[in-house]
Amino acid sequence: MKSVQMFRHTFSDLNLIDSSTPTNIYNDNCGAVDCSNSSSTKGMRHVNIWENAVRAARLLNEVSISHITGASSPVDLFSKEFKSDCTF
Repeated sequence: MKSVQMFRHTFSDLNLIDSSTPTNIYNDNCGAVDCSNSSSTKGMRHVNIWENAVRAARLLNEVSISHITGASSPVDLFSKEFKSDCTF
C-alpha cells in the first residue's frame, strides 16, 4: 500500500497522472476486499494499525480496491506453476 501511495505522489508531482482519480488495486481475495471496503468495528480490534492505512487511503479517494477472479488474474502467470502434458 505504501509503495502505491509513493508512486502515486511521485507521478503526480511529475504531472504524469491525474491525482483526482483513484488508483485501481485488484485482489483475488474476497475477504480482503470486503475488509478494506468496510469501516472498522469493535470486532476488528485485533487488526494491525498499519492495515487501517488501506481503509484511510480508500476514504481519501487515493485507491479503489476491487475483486478479480483468480482465473482471470494476470499475475498468476508469474506466481503459479505451469503444468504441461508433455513428457520429456
